[in-house]
Amino acid sequence: MQKPLKKLPEGFDSFAEDLLRQVETVEGYLAPNEIRFLALLAACPTAEGEILEIGSFKGKSTIILAKAATLSGNSTVNAVDPMTAPSETDPDLHGDASSFADFQKNIETHNVTGNIQFHQIFSYELAKTWNKPLRLLWIDGDHTFEGTKLDFEGFAPHLADKAIVAIHDVLHEFEGGVRVFMENVLLSPNFGACGFCGSIAWAQYVADANKAVQYRGQKLSFYRKLGRLVPFIVFKKELKGFEKKKYKIFRSLVPHGPPDPQKWLNTIQ
Repeated sequence: MQKPLKKLPEGFDSFAEDLLRQVETVEGYLAPNEIRFLALLAACPTAEGEILEIGSFKGKSTIILAKAATLSGNSTVNAVDPMTAPSETDPDLHGDASSFADFQKNIETHNVTGNIQFHQIFSYELAKTWNKPLRLLWIDGDHTFEGTKLDFEGFAPHLADKAIVAIHDVLHEFEGGVRVFMENVLLSPNFGACGFCGSIAWAQYVADANKAVQYRGQKLSFYRKLGRLVPFIVFKKELKGFEKKKYKIFRSLVPHGPPDPQKWLNTIQ
């Protein structure tokens, strides 16, 4: 028996294009295809539970998640960020001690303050007391291996069956995202459908590992492709010249084009 076709929220495509224009002036590091995909994740729940964003900076992804989540009928977004600087992998704040003032201003300007439960602490501190199931875990905080691993391992136990994990900057020159996605996601028997959109890596968690068996080949293929990137990121402080070109060639072999929203929805369980 063929499973029923899942439906996108009515008018999603036009909503996503309008959202692109709305957040254009909010400082942040999301490409247009990543914005559309993040909106898709928030607008199309794959499980019951909360949305949690780790790493808010000035609120660009927070606003995207909050606005897109209204299409699902559940518009609350939990966000955690200590809002401290400097940090090894934080964007340049040009001497400012925090991005919190800009964050507050941006979420107020976009009328989503009431849709956001903000936690101004480190994510590993929040993880100690967190007790709600998650339907979407968006990791875009500390990009070091230690920091990303703490984020993932702190909240992965709260993933609801069929929840989505998405990690930013996996295909950029940071060690954390690529290693955690390889080691904690692709090698786990409890993650099934997976892929990339821009530098975002995503995967669906399934409580019953038997339901993920069909994705072993895909996960192994992604693992091998990402494995080629690891030596360049771990052992090179700064990629230059021919080494940078080799890294870009290997990165291009990882399929990371924008997914068709309806086809993506049909892929997940």
